[in-house]
Order: sequence, then C-alpha cells, then structure tokens
Amino acid sequence: MKISLLGVGNVPLLSARIKTLDDAGLLNVSALARALGVHRSTFLSKVASVGLEPAIHHYAMQQKLKDAI
Repeated sequence: MKISLLGVGNVPLLSARIKTLDDAGLLNVSALARALGVHRSTFLSKVASVGLEPAIHHYAMQQKLKDAI
C-alpha cells in the first residue's frame, strides 16, 4: 500500500510504501519526524506555529534541497 500526504492542489508532500502493519509507524508523529529528518520536538514546534501541512511541506522541501546538494 502507498500512503501519500497531499497538500493544497494535490501537491505531494510526503509518500511512503507500507508493506506490513509493522511499517504503519509512519503514521506516528515520531516516525513522521524521522522520515522528514528532524527531531520530534522541532517538528512539533513547527506544527504548533504554522500547522501540520505547512510544517510537513517545510521539512520535505528542506530534505529535497539537502538531497540535491
């Protein structure tokens, strides 16, 4: 199964393949923060200040920029 988090205009923010129920940890906030490459507390701080979707988008874009370098 593939889980995709979509933003405004169906822009993909994050997607992951789930093979077993053990992989469903991605739905956990800690696992989501790990997948985005940030500490959970930092991620939760960003979520508190800008909201869930903008926070995911922000860190996903940072990760893409980091991967491009």
